Amino acid sequence: MPKYQAVRGTKDILPTFAKASADGPADSAQFQRLENTARGLFASFGYQEIRTPTFESVDLFQRSLGETTDVVQKEMYVFEDRGGRKLALRPEGTAGVVRAFIEHHLSQTHPFCKLFYIGPMFRAERPQAGRYREFWQIGAEYFGNASPSADAELLLLVQSLFRALGLQDAHLKINSLGDSKCRPKYLEALTAYIKGILPTLCDDCQRRAEKNPLRVLDCKVDSPKLVGVPTIDQFWCDDCRTHFAKVQNLLKQAGGTFDVVPRLVRGLDYYTRTVFEVTSSALGAQDALAAGGRYDTLVKELGGPDVPALGFAMGAERAIQAIQKIVTGTIFGGGEKIAPGTNFVFVAAMGGMAAERAFTLLQELRQSPELAARSTVIEGGFFEKKLGAQLTIADRVSASHVIILGEEEIQKNEVTLRIMKSGAQERVPRKDVISKLLSLIPLA
Repeated sequence: MPKYQAVRGTKDILPTFAKASADGPADSAQFQRLENTARGLFASFGYQEIRTPTFESVDLFQRSLGETTDVVQKEMYVFEDRGGRKLALRPEGTAGVVRAFIEHHLSQTHPFCKLFYIGPMFRAERPQAGRYREFWQIGAEYFGNASPSADAELLLLVQSLFRALGLQDAHLKINSLGDSKCRPKYLEALTAYIKGILPTLCDDCQRRAEKNPLRVLDCKVDSPKLVGVPTIDQFWCDDCRTHFAKVQNLLKQAGGTFDVVPRLVRGLDYYTRTVFEVTSSALGAQDALAAGGRYDTLVKELGGPDVPALGFAMGAERAIQAIQKIVTGTIFGGGEKIAPGTNFVFVAAMGGMAAERAFTLLQELRQSPELAARSTVIEGGFFEKKLGAQLTIADRVSASHVIILGEEEIQKNEVTLRIMKSGAQERVPRKDVISKLLSLIPLA
């Protein structure tokens, strides 16, 4: 009789009772805790789950990821079905979510759209610790907000997630890749530099140099050779420089910690402006836990409306691997107890100073365990729009309460609290905002 085993690069995720005697990456209970922690946190930030097919048209990934990327050229599982259609198992989650966003016309019914996903992805990579050919990914995508506050909010969501998982050593690195106005000038300078050292580079980088020079910066083998390489921050246009500066300021005000790394790039072609990576010392040389960024042109390039977007993804196996090495006791700190949001508080602002204060308040409310215990979604971050437009968004998403910050409220150290159902509003001392909301929002 033949002896059947799991295909190389795949693993069985066993129940807890079998884990002690088997070579599995983690047990199913650990995956459940990780997923439940993520679900609870996503809900508190206003995200809802989407589930897309595990295979799509090959063309979708070629157009979104870029034909010169390693994923498309070397790592996709491609097959032809009985109808002659060329399909691929999904190597990442963003392309399928964007396709669904376009196909179901979600931009027409939602002024902004926040989606998260949990599921298996497939890449024909060399198997190694924490990296498999079938692997589980947790990710989120945010459509419809071009403001730097959306970038900062996503980064704070990622940091909050790793804190909830107990990974205090998770390290956030950020950069801006510019846009269609400034990136071409940088690519021209980078290509000229690479040509000067091309014979010394590895085979992969020699192949990438002409069609995808940014990927050379991401090479672990050739990185020490890139002495004096030009960096993108020398070429940013005024709009990209201002956008990135605002992202950093908002992060600092909300207590976010990060390092700006000018040579940080992403391996996929669709990114614009802000990109980031989260690493952990527990993972050794292959230290990436999560990564993502802004992709303002992808929806339009795939045939949809001109809608800005950003997102991130985290490898579940790698996160659990880091947790197993670092965290003791209760693995995930009880984050899985957060229920999907049923109450909805929206934060709005009038004026530049008020926008910064409102962003800080937005994060403070999200970090309140008392509001989380009452399944409260905290939303906002559209502070560059006029107040009327912000209130329209609040109404369309069925917010129950709106907190408004303007110059007058700041001077008096107050906020305006509006109850959407009745239209009644009152001034509340800034320090009493959470206690006032708790008096109005019922227990879940």
